[in-house]
Amino acid sequence: MSSTTTPSAGLRIRPAKPRDATRIAALGIQVWLHTYATSCVSGVVADYVLQEFSEGRLVEKIEDPQRLVLIAEDADHLLGYAVLHFAAPQADLRTELETLYVQAHSLGQGIGHALLAEARSAAARGNGSSAIWLTVNARNARAIAFYQRQGFSEIGETDFMLGGTAHRNLVMVVRPD
Repeated sequence: MSSTTTPSAGLRIRPAKPRDATRIAALGIQVWLHTYATSCVSGVVADYVLQEFSEGRLVEKIEDPQRLVLIAEDADHLLGYAVLHFAAPQADLRTELETLYVQAHSLGQGIGHALLAEARSAAARGNGSSAIWLTVNARNARAIAFYQRQGFSEIGETDFMLGGTAHRNLVMVVRPD
């Protein structure tokens, strides 16, 4: 995804509503499986995505006052979404970008950039600073390159545990200019 690509004129970024949860769930499952289940869908993977991306779990996130779920849509077509957590401290930072997913067919159209720009504005409104931290799978070169182009830098590592197996993640941060 190029930060210089301009999204379509019909792109709209807005806070999600509970009625958006099923579309977000479907997109989340699609992106997660496409990105991480590259060789198979094991029982552990299936259990994880069906729990993490359930309609109920997403409604909880949408209604959580400590989170903001943003969606990117063109007309009624969901193209991507982001989840911010305003009470997830990492060192001196308070806003975590928990999720930033863009449908594979919409990559390279500026949607991720637009979601991230709105997320940074929301972080500034919610926590007084546009600084954001996130974790990203260390093997997801495309996402890492995208975040680096947006000004993020690596500050550490952590593990994402799935079915008792550790998956190395990078911790990245972007601070105000």
